[in-house]
Amino acid sequence: MEELKIKAPAKINLHLEVLRKRDDDFHDISSIFTLIDLYDSLIFKRSEGNISLKEQTPIKDNIVLKAAELVKDLYSVKEGVSIELIKSIPDQKGLGGGSSDAAATIVGLNKLWNLKIPNKELLDIALKLGSDVPFFVYGKTAWAQGRGEILEEYPYKNRFFLLKFPELKISTKLAFEKSNLVFKGSPNKEISEIDQYFNSFEHWIRENYSEMEEAFKDLEAVGQPRLSGTGSTIFMEYDNLEAAKSAQSKFPELVLTKSLERSPLMRIIE
Repeated sequence: MEELKIKAPAKINLHLEVLRKRDDDFHDISSIFTLIDLYDSLIFKRSEGNISLKEQTPIKDNIVLKAAELVKDLYSVKEGVSIELIKSIPDQKGLGGGSSDAAATIVGLNKLWNLKIPNKELLDIALKLGSDVPFFVYGKTAWAQGRGEILEEYPYKNRFFLLKFPELKISTKLAFEKSNLVFKGSPNKEISEIDQYFNSFEHWIRENYSEMEEAFKDLEAVGQPRLSGTGSTIFMEYDNLEAAKSAQSKFPELVLTKSLERSPLMRIIE
């Protein structure tokens, strides 16, 4: 194989509780992740020896390069790869674009370089790159615990989402440092209805950023706005396409997406 093209999907946190700070300075979480049909695209081509990355808009310390170099080093790969990254998932918006790109890189290079890395090892490599990366390798709706690497399949439901992308960018590191988290200690695993979903960062972001509070209040006219990840994407969930389109007609700037039962990466892994 000389070339491989991969679509890397975004995620939404339907639920996100931060349970405690760990001795290793990470945090234990309890979260429900689902994938949506908003994608970055990556094109991998064999090359001689080196790793190169082409981007439309360069991202500092891009995790795609880190992922490629990690795989190359771990498995003593002699050949190289040129990677083209085409971004559609907004950066630092709580949609996991960087983590998804990293997962696509691990999976893509396993295929391109014919490394035959088992799934368990792919997940271990993913965790070295970031807490959300294993979910994107796992590739389906999941309840995540630990740092995010303990994954249990969660019943998939076909949903439609409207997304608002405020201009504000929130780094995950900043959110954990500044949000004065109230730790609950143990996960609530009885969640099944929208009113039971919770995000540990939502109160902080609404209290500290007036544009976020204003956006939440405006969107309450057409649904129940919620925060994805550490923000700043706000999303609303609908059971059917007609209801989502009706709400979108009142706020045309909102982006309509739907849930994915499986990641496109699953076709490569399997």
